[in-house]
Amino acid sequence: MMDLVTQNKWWKGADWEKEDPDLKKINIYLERNLIDVKRSHLTILRGIRRSGKTVYLKKIVGKLIKAGVDPKDILYLSCDRSSRSRIINIANEIVINRGGGYLLLDEITYIENWELLLKELSERGDFTILATGSSPMGLKYKCERLPGRGIEGNEYYFNPFSFREFIKVLVKVDQDQLPPLISGSLEELKNNLENSYFDPSNPNVSEFSAFYEEIERLFRIHILAGGFPEAILDYINNNKIEINTYETIIRTILATISKEGKSENTARNLLEILLKIGANRVSFSALERELGIHHNTVIEYLELLEDSRIIYVLNSWDIANNRQAPKKQKKIVFQSPLIPTAIYLYLRGGGWEDALEFVDRNLEWLVEDTIASHVIWSYERPLLKEKHSFAGYHYGKKECDLVLRINDRFFGIESKYGHVKKTNYPFKVLYLSKEELGTDIVPTSLYLLGLEKSSHSI
Repeated sequence: MMDLVTQNKWWKGADWEKEDPDLKKINIYLERNLIDVKRSHLTILRGIRRSGKTVYLKKIVGKLIKAGVDPKDILYLSCDRSSRSRIINIANEIVINRGGGYLLLDEITYIENWELLLKELSERGDFTILATGSSPMGLKYKCERLPGRGIEGNEYYFNPFSFREFIKVLVKVDQDQLPPLISGSLEELKNNLENSYFDPSNPNVSEFSAFYEEIERLFRIHILAGGFPEAILDYINNNKIEINTYETIIRTILATISKEGKSENTARNLLEILLKIGANRVSFSALERELGIHHNTVIEYLELLEDSRIIYVLNSWDIANNRQAPKKQKKIVFQSPLIPTAIYLYLRGGGWEDALEFVDRNLEWLVEDTIASHVIWSYERPLLKEKHSFAGYHYGKKECDLVLRINDRFFGIESKYGHVKKTNYPFKVLYLSKEELGTDIVPTSLYLLGLEKSSHSI
């Protein structure tokens, strides 16, 4: 009971947030849109650890209580310190004493055969279940094995903050809590954000263009913090990213590798190669030669990193046949620029100054990856609109960094974070520059500020 009360402070009444072990550590809350949890349904959030899922669940609790739900009908359990039998026993007690309620299972994938546990709990009909997961051990495929449990339409990707979200949350923060560099840049943007968004293939940055200097300054901070809440708060509070935050990212990656029974040494060598490759394309066979392992093992490691929401693996498009070409070379995209920066410090050692030097040296590549991840977040939805169905890249005589298939038509996005040099492609292309603006050229920071995540990407 002591453990349950510690995890469920709202059972004790008002002002529980001040005692909650996760919320009381936060001096500035970075607000996200809270989903509507459907009664008697199963909802799953999946994303990389440290992206803010636990805090998000606690904010869902607050929303439910404000809506009139009895606080004692809401049970939160951290599954990384629970067992399947313990969860079942607690659920049985809740049914006996309360008749059911809301069951929030954080990091459910730590439980062996977790999908069977969710299936059993869902079939009882006593609970509205909200579960989070980051461990990739069949997460995607096991979710697909839960049809008819109320999960349809209730599965979400949980990502780091996008650049637009980063700006929108900072605008809502008490400006006295922000460094002058940030608060001064935000002042001019407050009235130009709410409805100024657009489809990635049809940008209109007119609302933002007058504030380019301020937006570009904030974009630099976003590249450094990578959308992770801890890193954003580090920068707000200390004007730098703390070394412990980089260490947390690395421990998250290594824990994933270890939990899946993979070799940390092989993973480290692969990550070092991915840093060296940067924005260039690569084949599985080339990685096989460099790592000295079979290409099937290479694929396993890349799939592990992708299912962990650490990278995206982009296939080349076969434009003539309107399909992807899986046997051709790949492009590897890190989902947040904080991840490769942390990997660099892990491989080379160093601190904040070394991180700044790495970002400066690799800025064009990090910006290109940031563009790709933001555009994918704008479209993707679990199962019905996965990345493979709409996103890839193209190379012929020239390479186009990101190519989208929208309504069976291709649309290219070329990252040119410097001088724009146009190329002829067999499809329409938008060029993303550093500061140039024209009919088919848009500054990157203005473009990303106008991108909203999809309805199933938090």
